[in-house]
Amino acid sequence: MPQSRLLTALLVLLCLWPWSSVRAIDARLLPEGVLRVRLYESWYQGDQAYDATGQRRPLGQTGLDKLASNGVPTSVAGAYAIRNNAHSALQRTDITIDYGFNHALDLGVWIPVIAPLFTQSATLSRQAGFSALTATQQGTVAAAVARLNGANADQRALGDVFVGVKGGIVGTDNTPFRFSLGGGVRLPTGHVANPLDPHDIATGDGQWDLSLWSWTDFRLRDDFLINLHTRHDYGLPGHQDTLLPSDPTHAAGMRFQPGLHHYVQLEPQWRLPLEKVELLPSLFVIYDRQERGWQQGFDATRAAFAGPLLPADGTDWQRLMIKPTFGVNLIPSGLPMALYLSCGRAVWGRNTPEVGLVELRMDFFFDATGKRSPVRP
Repeated sequence: MPQSRLLTALLVLLCLWPWSSVRAIDARLLPEGVLRVRLYESWYQGDQAYDATGQRRPLGQTGLDKLASNGVPTSVAGAYAIRNNAHSALQRTDITIDYGFNHALDLGVWIPVIAPLFTQSATLSRQAGFSALTATQQGTVAAAVARLNGANADQRALGDVFVGVKGGIVGTDNTPFRFSLGGGVRLPTGHVANPLDPHDIATGDGQWDLSLWSWTDFRLRDDFLINLHTRHDYGLPGHQDTLLPSDPTHAAGMRFQPGLHHYVQLEPQWRLPLEKVELLPSLFVIYDRQERGWQQGFDATRAAFAGPLLPADGTDWQRLMIKPTFGVNLIPSGLPMALYLSCGRAVWGRNTPEVGLVELRMDFFFDATGKRSPVRP
């Protein structure tokens, strides 16, 4: 896989924020017949990454490491040196539509539209000894720098759509403890990158995911709630085109399966009522962990990927993010909506980009029965 595709695939997977079928992100359900449309606008960017030991380093170093692993030294004393700057950005729109089917069950669909952008600026500094290299060596170095350089096309594409359900298990809106379970299926509707184009970026991974979700609420006071939300994703085996290790100008089909993905989110939520609005500050503490995946080995004699799935080094990652959020509930003023603004930052990770986040969320409520006032978010 080209290093630009690998880095951005990591970023895209990390940015697949979960669908939620609740008024706020907690264990409550929508009242029967109430429809909620939630719109997210999110902007991510970063030029640093965490390595396997958790140390921060420039994102461009990953490209240089990829060259070295392919047998192209990034510097030779007295001959040349390659430098690389990289920046990753992503703008996405997420639309979730949730419906209170009855007092114990919500139905929902989450539709992401993703616009990733990955840019690199690689430079080759030739020194006196460069002319002493063979013509083949000089050409290999120059081609490697040219492959690093550039940016993917700035385009928007559909991501992987998620459909699911949520059911109340313990408690109601008025009880201090609530617990709900949910889950669903993520469909492979997103774009899968062409491995022969180093500037093509995926918006999906090309395989199906099964998800199990949980929401646990501890309501300490009427105006203060602590929610613990978890998600566990199981990726089914898939098939994708991958560059041949023996010839990076050609690709072949390879079977693979991502490792288990665990998502844990702790969020204290406050409610501060005013005369015409209600202020809704909260703080998200989010931990993501992707276990190591599996993929077929490469059979050099057949120049093809073959055999059983084997553990794939470098496919696991972890990340810890802090995301303060400020919300305003406009329902007391007669508008059936709530607005939220978040600014998040990754504070630790392994094998993952260090990203910053700005997110605007808008919730709109509709009563399909026409019998009740808009619900509280």
